This record gives sequence, C-alpha cells and structure tokens, in this order.
Amino acid sequence: MEKGTHEALHTERVHFGAGSLEKVCEEVESKERAFVVTGRTLHEKTDLVKKVEAMLGEKHAGTFAGMSEHTPGSAVEEAARLAEGCDLLVSFGGGSVIDGAKAVARKVGYPMQIAVPTTLSAAEWAERVGVTDEAAGKKAGFVDRESVPHVVVLDPETTVHTPERLWLSTGIRALDHAVEGFLYGGPHPIPDIMGLEGASRLFEFLPLSKENPGDLEVRHELQFAAWLSYFAPLNTPMGISHNLGRRLGASYGIPHGITSCITLGPSLEVMGDGIAFDRWAMLVEALDGEPSERVARLVEELGLPNKLSDFDVPEGELEKISSEFGENRNSALSILRLAYR
Repeated sequence: MEKGTHEALHTERVHFGAGSLEKVCEEVESKERAFVVTGRTLHEKTDLVKKVEAMLGEKHAGTFAGMSEHTPGSAVEEAARLAEGCDLLVSFGGGSVIDGAKAVARKVGYPMQIAVPTTLSAAEWAERVGVTDEAAGKKAGFVDRESVPHVVVLDPETTVHTPERLWLSTGIRALDHAVEGFLYGGPHPIPDIMGLEGASRLFEFLPLSKENPGDLEVRHELQFAAWLSYFAPLNTPMGISHNLGRRLGASYGIPHGITSCITLGPSLEVMGDGIAFDRWAMLVEALDGEPSERVARLVEELGLPNKLSDFDVPEGELEKISSEFGENRNSALSILRLAYR
C-alpha cells in the first residue's frame, strides 16, 4: 500500500475555452493597479495585448513588453521597477514571459497574478522559476510556491498567432514534464495518472495540430494536455533531459522547447535501465511503445530539430557541460553524444 502526501500549489481558478480571455475583466474588479508583462512580438504583431489593456481600463498601470527568451535577469529587474506598487500582474505569452512575471511578483511583494499562456510550456503551473544570469550565460532561478499564478486563462484563440515551431516544440517540452515528472517524482497516485494521460494526449493531438493549425478544438485539447503534464505535487523533481535543457538553452540560446526535442529521446534511451520496472512498464503502456523511439518519431513527424549539431554548440564542449552534472556526468555525456549525432 502506497503512503505519502500530496501538497497542492495555490492556483485558485482556471478559466478555459474559446473567449475565456474576457474573464480578465471579472478578475480585475477588486484590484486598483494592474501591470502587464509580455513579449515584444505579441505586443507588436497582434492586437491581443491592447485588448487586455482595454479590459483593465483605468486600472492599467503599464505594460512591460521586453520579456524575451530564457527570461533575462535584466528584463526581470526592469519590469519589477516599473511594476512597483501594483496589486495585479498579468502575464501574457510563453513560458519565459510567465516565469518573468513570477520573478517580478517575488520582487514586488507577491501581488495577485493572472497568467495567459500562449504556448504549451506549462510554466503557469510550476513553482520553479528559471532566470538567466546573462553575465554567466547560465540559467539560475528559484523555487517559490508563492510565485505561482493565482488565475490561469486557457483560451485557444490567444494561441493562433504563436509560431508553429514554438507551439509544437513547447508541446514536446510539456511531454518532457509529463515523462520526467512521472519517472522521477513518484509514486504519487493522482499526479501519476494525470502525467501519463497528459503524455498520451500530447502524442495524439500534436500531429493533429500540425496538420490543421487553425483547429481551435485541437489547440484546446493541447492546452489541457499541457495542464495534465504538470499536475504535480510541490517540488516534483525533473530529470536529466530537463536539466540539460536549462544548461543548453541559457548558454547557447536554444529555445527550451527545442532542447526537449533534442534531449528527451536520448535521455530516455540512456536512463531507461535505471528506472524501476513497474514504472517503466506503465510509461511504455501510456506511450504505446518504447519511450525513446516513440519520442524520436514524434519529433521527426512534427518536423522539429532533433540534433544538437544543428546549433552553435561545439562538440568539444560536451565533456565540459557534462562535468557539471556530478554523479550523473557520464550519463549526461552519453546523452549529449547521442543528441549531437
């Protein structure tokens, strides 16, 4: 008989479905000063940010549209300076934007947060926050349950402007969360079920989204799948694929969704023998096949990058990168060599 404790994070409400962005109007009623954190492309290339600003009305205290890939520390500092005194933060964008708003919230006294994700990276559900130390070229950050957004809006209409590669690759990032959370975070009966179901749905709906990008129903199913992928207890550990992704992303500018496309399959191939037989068998059943092969085929089917050698990562630096993984350095090096191929 299993015994344990499930400690939930403090997400209070999730609004979902086409048109649910309008729920921002209700959430802002009791607030005085609302600040928006977003990215430059969403701000300049669509009217969605202006739509949210209009919903905030006279309570809109400002917008920071410079939260870029990998959440630079300098952007967090500037956004926090501008957001000082606000009692509501609205993050609108992908995982880097949402992580940025969580870091800002920590600096300005934890105001209420609304997250409107436009990718599948699942940052809105996590107490983990990654911020890039630009001088060191490495991802740092923190774990803080108080930084988790109170309200999440899953509106598939807000995702139609997301570039295809970003949308699909962050789906692989969600798969990375689901798979590694299951393998290294359990056993936790409810999150186990959620994670495996999320992984299964990602396999089902990502190819459908590539085939028909305008299908809002499919996009909505993927938003649910990403949610399930991180339906986890506090401090669920991730595995080596996730941690390698953080290192490669911050140091070499590779988007996190793409790092998962490159490292998840090889990580499963190298680490599989060390996983308890029953856990591995459950994953095989959920993915309907050998995990590393299934992941590799999905990445290829989606037309996403799958080789580290396609990016500006010198092969001679693989040993240096792996040396940072302590007792897992040999495994890390094997994964990187497979990924480089």
